[in-house]
Amino acid sequence: MLLIKSMRNFIAILNIMLSLIVFTCSLYSPQQMVNSEPTITKNFINLASLDQPVNPLVMQVEQVKTIPNKIYVGEEFSINATVKNTGLYPVTFTANLCNSNLYAVFDQKVEESLAPACKMVSEPVILNTGEKVIVQRISGLSGLTYKALEEGQSYAKVILPFKINISKTETIDSLVEDKFNVTINPELST
Repeated sequence: MLLIKSMRNFIAILNIMLSLIVFTCSLYSPQQMVNSEPTITKNFINLASLDQPVNPLVMQVEQVKTIPNKIYVGEEFSINATVKNTGLYPVTFTANLCNSNLYAVFDQKVEESLAPACKMVSEPVILNTGEKVIVQRISGLSGLTYKALEEGQSYAKVILPFKINISKTETIDSLVEDKFNVTINPELST
């Protein structure tokens, strides 16, 4: 039984890696591939050296928005992201108003601080192949608060950890991330 579970994991990982290789190869012409072999190898080494695997062929961030759309200095805001399962297996993650796996890492123009989180228990979201959903991180409600500190462009990365469901009992931890920016407007005069 252990051998069967190990084989399932191996086949799933192999499937993901082959998809990644096919995707990468489709980006290059044959001549570019000959000239760029060290770059491809370097990219695979960088991908393999991450603490947690990033699988761009399993999940994709289609859009990131802030709530409200227009942000002012001193104002707290929330984020949401539309994500799509582009892989071969269902994925699961937590995404409700109180508790969300979605988070963002901002530059110095935005402060992130811990906030009380509500204690509502929720079932994980199961996203099947081809499905998409909007995932939110509500400031002040889901354990984190984002606050605009300085006007201008703030550069950020949105991250959503998730599990790839290989079978009913086997999962692989992964994450998807995407870069975005936020325009912070001057403080509103009262």
